[in-house]
Amino acid sequence: MKIVKEKKYHLINNIFYVYKGVAKHKPYLIGLLLLSILCTAGSKFIWLFLGKYMIEYISRGMAINELIKIVITLTFSNIICMIGQNAVNFGKEPAAFYVRPMFMLKRNIKHIGMFYENLEIREVLDAVEKSRDSTRNTDVGIEGIIRYTLDFCSSIFTCIVAVVILCKISVYMVLVVIGFGILAYFSIDKAAKREKFLTNDSVAFEKRKLDYFKKISNDFAYGKDIRLHQVADKLTYTQKKLQLGLHENVCKARMQWLKSGIFTNVLDLLREGIMYLGLVYFILNKSLGIGDFMLYVGCVHNLAETFQNLMRTFTKLRKCSAEVNDYRSLNEFCDEQQEHGNGLEANCEYVFCFDHVSFQYPGTDIYALKDLSLTISWKEKLAIVGLNGAGKTTFVKLLLKLYKPSSGKIYLNGIDIQTINTKMYYELFAPVFQDMECFAFSLAENVSMRTEEKTDKSFAEDCLRRSGLGEKLDTWPKKIDTPMLKILYDDGIILSGGEIQKMALARALYKNASVVIFDEPTAALDAMAESKMYEQFDTLVGGKSAVYISHRLASTRFCDHIAMFENGHMVEYGTHDELMKEKGKYAQMYEMQSQYYKEGRTDEDVVC
Repeated sequence: MKIVKEKKYHLINNIFYVYKGVAKHKPYLIGLLLLSILCTAGSKFIWLFLGKYMIEYISRGMAINELIKIVITLTFSNIICMIGQNAVNFGKEPAAFYVRPMFMLKRNIKHIGMFYENLEIREVLDAVEKSRDSTRNTDVGIEGIIRYTLDFCSSIFTCIVAVVILCKISVYMVLVVIGFGILAYFSIDKAAKREKFLTNDSVAFEKRKLDYFKKISNDFAYGKDIRLHQVADKLTYTQKKLQLGLHENVCKARMQWLKSGIFTNVLDLLREGIMYLGLVYFILNKSLGIGDFMLYVGCVHNLAETFQNLMRTFTKLRKCSAEVNDYRSLNEFCDEQQEHGNGLEANCEYVFCFDHVSFQYPGTDIYALKDLSLTISWKEKLAIVGLNGAGKTTFVKLLLKLYKPSSGKIYLNGIDIQTINTKMYYELFAPVFQDMECFAFSLAENVSMRTEEKTDKSFAEDCLRRSGLGEKLDTWPKKIDTPMLKILYDDGIILSGGEIQKMALARALYKNASVVIFDEPTAALDAMAESKMYEQFDTLVGGKSAVYISHRLASTRFCDHIAMFENGHMVEYGTHDELMKEKGKYAQMYEMQSQYYKEGRTDEDVVC
């Protein structure tokens, strides 16, 4: 069963879907569509009629005054059409260029709201890549629909005018032009489908890999490892190999287009020959004058050229429509995950209960967590300890509702957390992770995680000082407005690992949530510094509920309860004194590590 269901909306549905967005963001583009239809057809036929009347004036002695009126009228009409076409070309570029990012923003907002666990599933990530392809360039997907719809509608109206004129002389000529055009369409459509499969659908995973390697090749965070471990050759080789594979598919697609082009050129020659033979036949039978001959020759060319362009544009629209389906497939998959859920009672005593909870990561039979039953009481300080890979981080992700249990349930005050509104649920927690991210915002915004207008800078500064960054803050000229990172700002500040942890603590203090989560935030510190920082955490947390996760035991002595994890199971649970009396795994680990928390030991780290 596919996780992301591929939508198969038809072309008209997708055109209305895109233009609904156009009407919302740039409604004048719909007026340009109507203007394009009239002006394109007018510019193609005005000069044909002018040539017809000029020849009739010469051959039949048309009155000069009447000819002048016709010439002035047609010339003025053509000027109007030219101005209209320029207005269309001038207006559609910025409008289409604006609308596409709006669709990208809509997709990104939905993507951000997707369940976190899906970010580790290849099928979902491939669907994300295909959705990005639909907004990547000006002539594909969303913007392709906008642009090609203008050409398509203009071509339809032009064809209708040409058909009306040619039907006066012969319906068969119209059928010949349309018949050859349809044959050309099948060839073009086959090439377009082949191109989408070769360059989009079949290589979504490869393109995602290439984007990843490009990203890390330009990411400052990977710079030291790339140089010191001399990984540049491997990165270059991998990217080159992926590029060659993609290039090979592009060449296959272009070969299909070459075959299609040769086939359509042969059809063009046959069509032109039949058309001219037909027109010569009508002249020889004296049923067609020279002026009419010029008009109909032009109409045949206009119909043939426009109908072929119509078929090409229709093919491009269908390709863009398939790409819009990719866009809509991801959006609707994200919408299915946007549950509203129940609200939460504010300012109450929150109690969490894990009831026989198990969890398996997608694509594996191994349990990361197995049959866990555990209660976290209001204002309780709980330590989750164990070796690396014991299931501690999985526990945190389940508690934070980033993952859904494979079996069992997690309750908040007796309510299944899966039925609680996710955004409201997140408001309960202030997490401090080991790998906290620093964003290219100001320091104040990094603490508040809000826009500048919604940031209380004085409170953010207070949180930074309480977390231990006060002295460092005073050395920066812009203080709380100091920009972070050098990605956007030349004077941006890059924090050390310890400073990032302190900023993360300030972020948790600023949020002032009911439950604070510390998921190995001190792993980069030495054992003595870790112990002191946990004591600082405990003081700052105050009367809140807190969960401390670590494979080292600096956090356990001041916690109310300790849960010892091993291979996805909770093997011991109790207070520090109770577990020490049992002389089990926790007691053994504590005795082994306790030497590192004594004053004077600053250079050892614990490996268990």
